[in-house]
Amino acid sequence: MAKLISNRYAYALFEAGLELNKLDEFKKDLEAIVHTLDMEPQIQDILSHPKISKDEKKDFVSNVFGKMVCQEMINFLYVIIDKRRESYLMSIANEFKKLFNEHENILEVTAITAVPMDKKVQDRLEIVLGNKMDKRINLRNIVDKDIIGGVLLRIENKIIDGTVKGQLESMRKTIKNVSL
Repeated sequence: MAKLISNRYAYALFEAGLELNKLDEFKKDLEAIVHTLDMEPQIQDILSHPKISKDEKKDFVSNVFGKMVCQEMINFLYVIIDKRRESYLMSIANEFKKLFNEHENILEVTAITAVPMDKKVQDRLEIVLGNKMDKRINLRNIVDKDIIGGVLLRIENKIIDGTVKGQLESMRKTIKNVSL
């Protein structure tokens, strides 16, 4: 049910963005809202609190986000408040991002490495993956010391394991299954 609600609101916002030619602006506004909610979790608590009136929440949203986002986004937040969907705001933002990326032919990729990747290596990986997938790549690097070496790529729901740890684990399984 929650996914359905998030999808509907994200799709409605996406369609409005297309119609108003403000898709990029909506994306940036949602990113700013999500960043604010991540940095200040009590804002989400206030928005989701059942004893705070809709009008008080709208005033709060205007004060917090009024200078940060466009009026259409404020109006969207008002609709969410009117429909008591405040708790879905983060998942609506995630669904909107998926729709935006699909529309713009962008693929989110996470590269997990033992050490931070150099900018040149990241750029090269983006180019190679972009050519292979025929999409624009948005690469994010996460450092995990347990990897030992190599890279683990997360592309949508696929994982490509090119890590030393993964190779050692594979060798361990192979050796374990060998019968003498």
